Amino acid sequence: MLPLSPVSTGSRQDMERNRWETAIRCLEVAVHPTTREDEVIAAINGFRRTADGVPLSQICIEFACGGLSVAELAEMKETLERLNRENRDLRRRLAVEEAAQEEAADRLDKAHRRIFELTEETAAAKRQAEAGEREFADFRAAYASALEGAHDLRGLADEARRAIADKTPAPPRPFSAFLAEARLAADRAASLAGAGNGSGRRPSTGDKADQPRTV
Repeated sequence: MLPLSPVSTGSRQDMERNRWETAIRCLEVAVHPTTREDEVIAAINGFRRTADGVPLSQICIEFACGGLSVAELAEMKETLERLNRENRDLRRRLAVEEAAQEEAADRLDKAHRRIFELTEETAAAKRQAEAGEREFADFRAAYASALEGAHDLRGLADEARRAIADKTPAPPRPFSAFLAEARLAADRAASLAGAGNGSGRRPSTGDKADQPRTV
């Protein structure tokens, strides 16, 4: 007769597993070809006492599942199904989150590229503004130089006009003035030479005949 496995003390699952193992061992002893008839009856009775009315199929299931009962197996199955549903839901949410992260990363890359483009455009605009400021400064310096040259030219023109005015001859005197001076000089010469006018007196310069005539 094969020896029966002892029932170990421990957790409930271990106890159940040992119980079902003992029941199955009793069946093995009962069906073994070398077992005597009295031992077969004893093994069957041992199985009945150990199984305590539990069907053999349930005993095999619970033994294969580590001593868990059918109710616990059903609960475990429900738990596993719930965990599978939660796992699928988490995977779906993870896929949505990954898609959102990829979209956010794409937007971030576009924003970085746009910032780089704006930075380049700002630098180009700054260079253009600096070039414009230099050109304006050059134009202002040239304009100031032109104003200074125009002022110098104006001074030179004024000096030239004054020089021309100084060199311009005086307008000619009227011929009547020359004639009056000549007649007056002739009368003075005649008076000095003792020439009279028949009246024994010096000709007067106040006579109308002696007044210079204007031409």
